[in-house]
Amino acid sequence: MFDKDLAIRTNERRPIGCPGFKYHGRLRGYAPVCTTLENPIVTMSFPFLPAVRLAAVAFASAAALSAFAADPAKIENLRVTNACKYCDLTDAALAGADLRGADFQNANLSGANLSKADLSLRPMEKRTLSTNFESANLKKANLAEAKLIGAIFQGTFLRDANLQGADLSKAAFPGANLKGANLKGAKVDGTSFEGAKFCNTTMHDGSVNDAGC
Repeated sequence: MFDKDLAIRTNERRPIGCPGFKYHGRLRGYAPVCTTLENPIVTMSFPFLPAVRLAAVAFASAAALSAFAADPAKIENLRVTNACKYCDLTDAALAGADLRGADFQNANLSGANLSKADLSLRPMEKRTLSTNFESANLKKANLAEAKLIGAIFQGTFLRDANLQGADLSKAAFPGANLKGANLKGAKVDGTSFEGAKFCNTTMHDGSVNDAGC
């Protein structure tokens, strides 16, 4: 919600200067403040800033939040189709989800929470599907204690990702970027790291791999 220095008048008529945006009120003595979010967050008090600068700060905060919030429609589509190729799931909340055999090729999952999710093999009638993260962006994603048996991480960007305690048995990481990632306590039975890039990477046994620095 807005800072106490912003006077919110919920019944005030939308001004001309807010076309296409959510009108949230007027700064005391200044111009109206408009954003694209229902509940924009302004964490600092700006009672003496010019109206244009204040509106810019509010809009920038709202735009940043909007940019990093996963689209609920895309998450629902993922649950229905088990695929999200080339889609944006930044900061998606998918902890504990059953996504066995899902296709995340070229998807943006940076900052996503996939802790304790089941991303292992999905047995089908005629074949078994591996969860596919080929060329996906998993920067700073949380995959702690996730089941990733047989998952494909070909060319995946896993910089600073959390893979602590994850089951990576029979998973493959050809060409994956694991710089800064944490794999401490992960299961790596039959896991292939051939061609993967390491730098300040905490391996499953707690050692630090700087081979690619």
